[in-house]
Amino acid sequence: MTKHELLAPSVAEDFSNVIETVTELAAAVSEADIVVEAIYENVDAKREIFRELDAASDPATILASNTSSIPIRLMAEVCQRPERVVGTHFALPAHILPLVEVIRHPQISDECFDRTFQALVEIKKLPIRVNLDVPGFVANRLQHSLTRQAIELVALGVASPEDIDNAVRYGFGLRFTSMGPLAVRDISGLVNHARVAELLYGDLDANGDLAIETLREHSARGNDGLRTGKGFFEWGEDAEAIRAHHYDLMIEQTRRVVAEGPMKTDVQK
Repeated sequence: MTKHELLAPSVAEDFSNVIETVTELAAAVSEADIVVEAIYENVDAKREIFRELDAASDPATILASNTSSIPIRLMAEVCQRPERVVGTHFALPAHILPLVEVIRHPQISDECFDRTFQALVEIKKLPIRVNLDVPGFVANRLQHSLTRQAIELVALGVASPEDIDNAVRYGFGLRFTSMGPLAVRDISGLVNHARVAELLYGDLDANGDLAIETLREHSARGNDGLRTGKGFFEWGEDAEAIRAHHYDLMIEQTRRVVAEGPMKTDVQK
């Protein structure tokens, strides 16, 4: 991503000079200032990794988990020094999107949290502070709430997958490039939104297990989306070309949003 200027120059210079491969965990972490675990989403496997990391690393080393949904406290509680365990959930694709959630748990130290946050700032990521260790944290709770509704709308026959995605792409998704959902509510007016909420929010509760069952049916059929050529959409044969096309579009949008900086609440500032 160096050519797109999405990484700090000091990070992007030449990866071949700074990346070293090893075959033993202890050799990888013994001199590290921070270790980021990014294995698959299985709590038992992650807990075992953290037991090993805790034993193999220097006591001052920060141990971070890139889990997208598992509470950080479940990894911290198997460590002798839980205060140095933190969550660092990178938004995917992590080489393009700047967001990283930095997640507290009840036993974390302020030093660990602050050092982690600052390290991410220094490599040109955009970290946010997650102050409570809730499952899914912030980004995935928001994302999956929207996705659950989208899946239910398809399953109920309300609209096609293409029309549902276009409702996001050409509607509120465009607003979200310069402001988030709470700022949109402020700009639209909270009084009017409160009236809409009275009529709508009760109907937005999960429709039983409809979304989950729909995903299970796709899984049972072997539908894995782009990888298998079929999911909610029919995909072309060249998966890598399709992914590269959408990544290029995402890179351009990311550059614009990053250049805009923090959301403006006063254009005079």
